[in-house]
Amino acid sequence: MEIKHRIQFGCDTDELADKVLSGEKTATSSLYDYSLMNQEEIKVNECASILDSQGKEKCIVKIERIEIVDFQDITEEFAVNEGDGCLDNWIKIHTEYYSSLLEKIDKKLTGRTKLVCEWFSVVSSNN
Repeated sequence: MEIKHRIQFGCDTDELADKVLSGEKTATSSLYDYSLMNQEEIKVNECASILDSQGKEKCIVKIERIEIVDFQDITEEFAVNEGDGCLDNWIKIHTEYYSSLLEKIDKKLTGRTKLVCEWFSVVSSNN
């Protein structure tokens, strides 16, 4: 199994990695502009390491589905799969997070800001 990507969640790194292991988190989002997220483009069926805050691998996931979605079009289902409980909580968390990233390049988060939404499943665990 070739691991081409490493995912280290931007906030609450360890908590979110644990949610992946427990099955509570089966999706993630990032800004469509990969350069802002310091990531290479990931494709369906590729594998990625989920890293903790120390950079240690917690598990390996396989990317099952990818969609490009406007921020305003995120669904309740996606928010729950991302481990944020509900859409309102997802919006609160991600408005703050993406706004701070975009401010660094003098851009603003809008409802039309493009996100990459990835769904994944755990294929191996280091626990």
